[in-house]
Amino acid sequence: MMETVNMPLLHTLDGFERIFRENYAPLFGYVNSMINDEDLAKDVLSDLFLNLWQHKDKLQINDLKTYLFRSAKNGALKALSSRYQISELPNDAFNIPENTYNPFEKFVAKQSIKIVEELINKLPTHRKEMIELRLLGLKNAEIAQVLDITERKVEYHMREAIEQLGHAIHNGNFDKATIAGGLMLINLILTVTVS
Repeated sequence: MMETVNMPLLHTLDGFERIFRENYAPLFGYVNSMINDEDLAKDVLSDLFLNLWQHKDKLQINDLKTYLFRSAKNGALKALSSRYQISELPNDAFNIPENTYNPFEKFVAKQSIKIVEELINKLPTHRKEMIELRLLGLKNAEIAQVLDITERKVEYHMREAIEQLGHAIHNGNFDKATIAGGLMLINLILTVTVS
């Protein structure tokens, strides 16, 4: 279900600041994962928010989050121009609270995360990007809008990516605890995709 942005929120400085604060960190993570350059990512977002403020009277936005991620993607692609770098997942993509595990479990979890991240980075670019967007909290419909494809295509590629990751973990040369942790993470991604 699409939310209609409370456009008056965009017209007050306080409202605009709230939009900025709530969206800056995930947008920064997304842009930086594409271009792998923190300063350039900040420039892209600076331009994005300046543009949003300057054109607030003319914009027709149905879903603000989708609009911001699509604009961020376009800005990142423009900033990259002809060169393309392989992006990496943001360091806190699988943000695990400190008190969740004992030290050994934490070590196993970190190993699993490292392995899952490496496997995600080996996926085809579009599937990897979908998982990155998923980890930033976007739902299938929002990912479809950001990438300008159908929701059905997102569902298909997410299913395929998760199957690929599960297969790679099962057939990798990992110990049982790492396999279990990796499969749990992939399951987590899958669970979030359905919502």
